[in-house]
Amino acid sequence: MSEEKSFQVLDPTATPSVATAGMADRPTSLAGMRIGLLRNDKLNSEPLLDAIYDVLAERFEFASAYRANKGDASRPSDHEFLFDFSNEVDVALLGNGD
Repeated sequence: MSEEKSFQVLDPTATPSVATAGMADRPTSLAGMRIGLLRNDKLNSEPLLDAIYDVLAERFEFASAYRANKGDASRPSDHEFLFDFSNEVDVALLGNGD
């Protein structure tokens, strides 16, 4: 005797949402900005950020570039480190390589 089995297929998609609470306002231009390049210890994070910076530098004249390494990718940055970093930059690019 054969028993018929059935199953229910669920749709895993959801309406996308973007969290905006606590986010900084987006600047209208990057011209004249102090650009921060924040990488971690993962392989290729530095070349990735440098490549993005080079593309943006073709379009905008930056006031300066500030490069920093937050260290271990699996751990959050120290509060004091991020505070110091944020005082050096107007806009930050974060790179996560591999």
